[in-house]
This record gives sequence, structure tokens and C-alpha cells, in this order.
Amino acid sequence: MSSTRHVQSTFLTLQQAAAEGYSAYSTLRKYIADGRLPAVKVGSRVKVLRTDLDALAVTVKRATFDEIEAAAERLAASAPPLSDVQVRRLSTIFGSAS
Repeated sequence: MSSTRHVQSTFLTLQQAAAEGYSAYSTLRKYIADGRLPAVKVGSRVKVLRTDLDALAVTVKRATFDEIEAAAERLAASAPPLSDVQVRRLSTIFGSAS
């Protein structure tokens, strides 16, 4: 018996895929319902190809300092104004800027 596995034809149950970190079980069900993830039913089990799970992966681009700063500014602009008590407390925690 050969120990070589053919990854291309490896089916996983949704529980196995979730356990291997592909996504949460409910997210995988949603991807199937949305048509983003092909699936087959074998008996009472829903199974997906490992290669189809791998195809869902996207490259994560590391954010630049400018992108992080812009996101922080958008967040601060959408936040409600601080009360005087909150301003004093933050000043105490962080020290007043000179």
C-alpha cells in the first residue's frame, strides 16, 4: 500500500475542514449556499475537495503605516466626543502632551 496521497482528490467533511482551520463550519456552509464552494453529499455527509478549500485562500497584504493611520483617523472621526471626565482620565493615563 502506497503512503503517497493524492491531495487533488482528497475530500473532507465540513467538520474536518473546520478542524484543519479552513474556516468555521457555519462559514463553510454559507460558502456552499452562496456557490463559492462546490460540495457533494456522500450519504448524509457534505464533503468538499481540499483543492477547492485551498482556492478560497487569499493573499493578505500587510497594511502600510499610512493605511493604518488613515483607518485610525476615520475611526476617531466617527467616535462620539469625549466628556471632560474622559479627557482628564486619558490625560492622566497617557500623560499630557507637551
